[in-house]
Amino acid sequence: MNSAPDIPAAGVVSLAGRRSYRPDHRGLACAQIRAGREKLGMSSDEFAEHLGNLLGRKIPVQLAKRWEQGSVPPGDILLAAGGQVPAQSLLEAVPPSFPAAALAGAWVTCYQFTHAREAKFHADIARVTTGPDDCIRAVNYPPEPRSEGRGRPFRNEISARLAGRHLIGEWMNTSDTRYYGSLQLAVLPGEIVMEGFYTGIGSDVEVSTGFWKWVRIDPRSIPDAGLGAVTLREPSDLHGIVMSYSQYGEPLTLADVRGESRWG
Repeated sequence: MNSAPDIPAAGVVSLAGRRSYRPDHRGLACAQIRAGREKLGMSSDEFAEHLGNLLGRKIPVQLAKRWEQGSVPPGDILLAAGGQVPAQSLLEAVPPSFPAAALAGAWVTCYQFTHAREAKFHADIARVTTGPDDCIRAVNYPPEPRSEGRGRPFRNEISARLAGRHLIGEWMNTSDTRYYGSLQLAVLPGEIVMEGFYTGIGSDVEVSTGFWKWVRIDPRSIPDAGLGAVTLREPSDLHGIVMSYSQYGEPLTLADVRGESRWG
C-alpha cells in the first residue's frame, strides 16, 4: 500500500531523500577516529595504546594512523574511539558449555579462498587468548601466515564469544583492511578440533563463504623462544593434514606443521 512521503519540517532539507545524495561514510568514520583522539589530547602512539587497552588487543600505531587517513575502521574501533559502550549481545544469554579459557593456546587453521578466480589455500597458526567477560581473541601471526597466490598473506585478528559449543565472532584482515567478516565454529568434544564457516567480503556487493577448520597444537612442542622463527609448510599440504584430522586424535605438534615435518 502506498503512503504519503514524510514531509520535513519547515526550513529543513532532507538530503537522504535525494537520490543523488551519497554520504561519505568512509570520511565520516575516519573523522570520528580523529575526533576521538583529539578529544583525548593524545598522540597517535598514545591513542593506539589507549584503544588496545579498551579492546584487549594490541593496536599497531600505523594501523591507527591509517584509520584517520582513509582506511575504514572496524565497528569496535569506532565505538571505542567515540567512548560508546555496545549494547549487551544477545548471545550473552547462551551459556558456554565449558570455560572459554579451555580454548587458549595455539591452533593450526586452514581454509580455501578464491584469488584471480582460482581456488587457493590459506594456512596459519592462530594464538587464542581470553580476556574480561570470557571474550575470546585470536591473532594469526607470528609465524607469518601463508596464503597461496598473494604477495601479502592474510593477517587476521578475531574477536569472538563462546555460546554453547559454538565460537561466534568476527574477523578483520589487518594486512589489508578491505577484508573482514564473521565466523562460526563448532568446538567438537575433546576441544582438539573446531570447524565451521567464515563469511567475508567477495566484493562491494558480494559475500564470500568457506569452510574453516582448526586443530590444536600441543603447547609442549612450542619452544620457549616462541613462534617467530617458524616457517609453515605449504598451505595445500597443511590443508590436507588439517581437513583429515580426527577430533579423537592427539593435538598436532609444531613439527607436524612447520617446513621440516615428519609428514614428508
